[in-house]
Amino acid sequence: MRIFSDENLEVIHRPGSSSYLLVTFNEMEMKANGSRFWGQRFCEKADISTLGFISRRPNWFPAASVIKAVEAAAPILRTAPERILYGHSQGGYAALRYRRRFNADVAIAFCPQVSIDPKAASFDGRFTRHFSPDLHANMAIAPEHAAGRAYLFFDPFHVVDHRHAVRIATLQQRTHLVPVHMTGHGTVRAFTGTARALSLIEACRSDDLPGLRALARAARVMAPMRPYQIAVTAIARHPVWADRLHARFGPAFSPIERANFLYHRANRYIRDGELTTARIMLADALTYQPENPGFARRLAELDSRIARNCGAAAHSGPSAGCS
Repeated sequence: MRIFSDENLEVIHRPGSSSYLLVTFNEMEMKANGSRFWGQRFCEKADISTLGFISRRPNWFPAASVIKAVEAAAPILRTAPERILYGHSQGGYAALRYRRRFNADVAIAFCPQVSIDPKAASFDGRFTRHFSPDLHANMAIAPEHAAGRAYLFFDPFHVVDHRHAVRIATLQQRTHLVPVHMTGHGTVRAFTGTARALSLIEACRSDDLPGLRALARAARVMAPMRPYQIAVTAIARHPVWADRLHARFGPAFSPIERANFLYHRANRYIRDGELTTARIMLADALTYQPENPGFARRLAELDSRIARNCGAAAHSGPSAGCS
């Protein structure tokens, strides 16, 4: 049942038999449609009492709308003996940013951002196009937003997510960092499945850090994105290994993973001066994501560089990228 709606988000209430209320926040790819919420299938299978907060677009849950939504949900929140917040990426941000607003007992966040304000997190440009000064004034996660305990899951090899995680843990008391290696920005996917997700929630509820770390180790071994993450990570220092991994596991990569591997491998070829091979890979990446402006821009830059090299070669001899 929808209990709140405005121009930025919706809130869906699903009654259930659980002894706690799970408040979920969606990642940016999901958008409100009047009836669905992030984690819905899991909550239905496990019969979990849920408040699903769903954004209408990638907007990082503006505070003004969340405050109104919490007021609308007050009768439900008052009867909940235990409140658990749960989200990934922009949803992970919300689970930590609004801990105090919900008087949360536990917050579970996967790959959150401390902010998408470029002034607050200048090291991360992935989501700055979604930043709006009107919606996001003072949006950064701060010490006064903490309540209860929080568990932040991230991949230490993902440099940007790692930096967000460390900063958040420094700012918010009782925030535990749980590394899940080689899962990239999709760490939450390592915990899919009703049994595994329930085990995760129960370990957080009981503050079982050894159990959480054991669960994280088991989850990462079986994580569907693990071969891709290892291959991409190997590009920087062991490109030959990366190629071998790609040859073995590449056919099972998702289209996005294939495109990203080709893009990063092409950049390594550019660094090594092998421009012709790099161009082939960039063009191949574009076949998987033809609308990606970053890929198209990189290919145009490479074509300009090859053209300059060919012009110089006409005067001084052969150059990389010219035949």
